[in-house]
Amino acid sequence: MDQLIGMAEAKSKLASLVGQTAYGGKRFILERRGKPMAVLMGMDEYQRLRILEAEAQRQPLSPEFRRRQQALVARANRLRARLGDPVAGLAELSSRLPPKDDEFWLQIAEGDT
Repeated sequence: MDQLIGMAEAKSKLASLVGQTAYGGKRFILERRGKPMAVLMGMDEYQRLRILEAEAQRQPLSPEFRRRQQALVARANRLRARLGDPVAGLAELSSRLPPKDDEFWLQIAEGDT
């Protein structure tokens, strides 16, 4: 999981942050005034990212794959236009669920519905 850290704090803890990225696999998003500016990651992860980037440049999408991708994006856009934003829909749905301590959940867990 990426961790946000301010530039001033990162500056004062740079050696520790580098150790955590190199040996602990952590990533830090460096921000200035609440705006993400850069990412601090371990060298192994950076090199894997570079390899993936190079492979993607060598293997452009086939015309068939690109056509299918465009069709899926168009379908997703039509569904969003018809049904609305899925995140907002899930938030609304979850707001209507019974509270955690409601007997409804006990019945669900026991299969008594």
